[in-house]
Amino acid sequence: MKILVLGAGVVGVAAAYYLVRAGHEVRVLERREGPGLEASYANGGQLLDETIHPWVAPNVPAMVLRNFARSDAPYRVRLSPAPERWLWGARFLRNCSAVNVARITEDLRRLAVYSMAALNDVRQAEPIEFDHSDLGVLRLFRDADTFSAAAAAALGEDAVRQPDKFTWDQCLEIEPALNTSWVRFAGGLHYHQEQTGDAHKFTTALAAAAIGHGASFDYGRTVTRLLHADGKVTGAATSEGEERGDAVLLSLGCHSAELVRPLGLRVPIYPVKGYAQTFAADGPGVPKLALQDVARKTGITPFGTRLRIAGTAELDGFNKRADPKRAAAMLGNLMEILPDCGDPATAELWTGLRPMTPDCAPIIGATPRQNLYLDTGHGSLGWTLACGSGRVIADIISGQPPAVDMSGLTLDRFL
Repeated sequence: MKILVLGAGVVGVAAAYYLVRAGHEVRVLERREGPGLEASYANGGQLLDETIHPWVAPNVPAMVLRNFARSDAPYRVRLSPAPERWLWGARFLRNCSAVNVARITEDLRRLAVYSMAALNDVRQAEPIEFDHSDLGVLRLFRDADTFSAAAAAALGEDAVRQPDKFTWDQCLEIEPALNTSWVRFAGGLHYHQEQTGDAHKFTTALAAAAIGHGASFDYGRTVTRLLHADGKVTGAATSEGEERGDAVLLSLGCHSAELVRPLGLRVPIYPVKGYAQTFAADGPGVPKLALQDVARKTGITPFGTRLRIAGTAELDGFNKRADPKRAAAMLGNLMEILPDCGDPATAELWTGLRPMTPDCAPIIGATPRQNLYLDTGHGSLGWTLACGSGRVIADIISGQPPAVDMSGLTLDRFL
């Protein structure tokens, strides 16, 4: 089959790779000048499979209300008359119950474990370099009670998910860069099985691998609408003319919802802005482990000679403008934890729009419109879930049953 893949972020590129490996004729359409230049460009870089968690949590509603007016709050909602923002936000908050969080986490974990196995297979099959590390992630807790609760909850996990529990002094032993920290954390949990890597480098390299297997990529081509007749999608209209295909896979992130709306499909994907700052790092203050500041909802990840801090969530529509106070607070937080990690004046500030569903899980699979498939809505988890999602959607489009239970991950849950 000739398959059009719309979007060349890490999710769309991974899907294109698996589709061409499955024997299909694959053509990828992307409005930017290359792959991975939107939400995939400055992803936090932490690949969490067994310990994956959605952003919904029982404490989130109170946290949002408590910090509503703070510009540096981890989660921030900007006032707007747009009904879509408030409707999406209400659905997000309804998913914050303990029962819903447990169900969503289990759905995500199945796909994440499968995805990490798929990523490891890709690393064996393709000569891809993306600053990969398997040294794990150290989650740091500022509050003793929160640390004790997290450590107690981890004891209930099976052996593969259990982290090593460290006092602050033990954290300094396994990560010497923290010795100059101005913050004395209550302790940390080291998830030694987790991995890290640069999503943009991976996306670029995987796109080249897909081309090597026969896929084609057409950049600078904006998709304006889907072509359809009699309930069947036949292609896409673009800024450079129409393109036809036997199947169309939509992986356009935050723009996916607007494209399917004329077809009578309501897909609840909303942009959630995230911030990242990256700079050259050198000296004894550069960590070898990826770190998470649990209280501030930020991750710090080394990529070779670079260091990145990423995180926060801001509901502000499609506005990518960075709030200077918010950016300064994030960078200040990094320098409190790692004051000798490099020169913050050289930091490259980036903001991106994560395509988020109200339950923080992606939408993967067929739609009620014949020949139209979705692989989108991954939010902040696109890097973690990309390879698993790509392999799954390639199976589905090829008429094969996916090798993972797709409960809670398809469009059906929103119809």
